[in-house]
Amino acid sequence: MKLIDKRLWNGEKTEFYPSFKYALLDSVLFAISWTFALSLILCLICLIIGLHNEESISWHTISVGLIFLLIVFIISNGMFLFENWVKQQIIIGNTKNLLPEGCTMKSINFDNVSKEYKIFLEYKGKMFFATIEFPFFYLRENGVRALGALNIRTRKYFAENKSLIMDYMS
Repeated sequence: MKLIDKRLWNGEKTEFYPSFKYALLDSVLFAISWTFALSLILCLICLIIGLHNEESISWHTISVGLIFLLIVFIISNGMFLFENWVKQQIIIGNTKNLLPEGCTMKSINFDNVSKEYKIFLEYKGKMFFATIEFPFFYLRENGVRALGALNIRTRKYFAENKSLIMDYMS
């Protein structure tokens, strides 16, 4: 993502991350931007206090500020990774568990406007399109009526949902 993108500053997911490396790069950029913004504010506060009191700032105060910035960096990095990588892995993992053996995911895309995953599947020579608007899973085949919304969050109906998908895809 670009630094001028508002969605980066909000920590919003804008794309599907094919590997952890790409999510980590955006996460570090997000964390650095927030840490830099807070360090500017802290430096401004220290400058105003130092000029007003005509005293120098002690090393103890500086070390506390640096520790605070390190904590902000770690927390913002963790928040971004959880919102964008961990949730993605949970959603894709639940989807893989629902699909029958031999079903391959040809492509996975994330639509950041509607906040849904669009997955192109192949099973026994047939092409299927799955749409995941978490927690709901929609499956359709080209020219065939779509399978209704299945809740992939609950484990209670996992076996029932899996058999519905198996029947639909066969």
